[in-house]
Amino acid sequence: MQIEERRRGDVFVLDLHGKLSAGDGDTLITETLRRFAAQRVQKVLLNFADVPYMDSLGVSTIVRSHLALRQGGGQLKLLHLPRRIADLFAATGLTAVFEMFDEESAAIASFNGPASTC
Repeated sequence: MQIEERRRGDVFVLDLHGKLSAGDGDTLITETLRRFAAQRVQKVLLNFADVPYMDSLGVSTIVRSHLALRQGGGQLKLLHLPRRIADLFAATGLTAVFEMFDEESAAIASFNGPASTC
């Protein structure tokens, strides 16, 4: 797996490329998101457009990363989930935990939605 980092305003977009499975990408994502949490990055969007496969360890990695960011007041949202991965999130009930988007502009705008106006 490879990760390309880019910034859209105050949102960090991580473009994921390759499989997210045991020994293939899980450590890279964990390290990247731990670094973001340590730097107090508040808004992270994971782009799954180029992720053909994710196993249960990949799901666990995303959940743990989400929790680590939330502890520091951050948010993790998901973009362009392929059908198989979206079905995996639905089957595990994680659609209630993660905000998922098909459009990058909508995902970026959501970080500044009503929850942030308090």
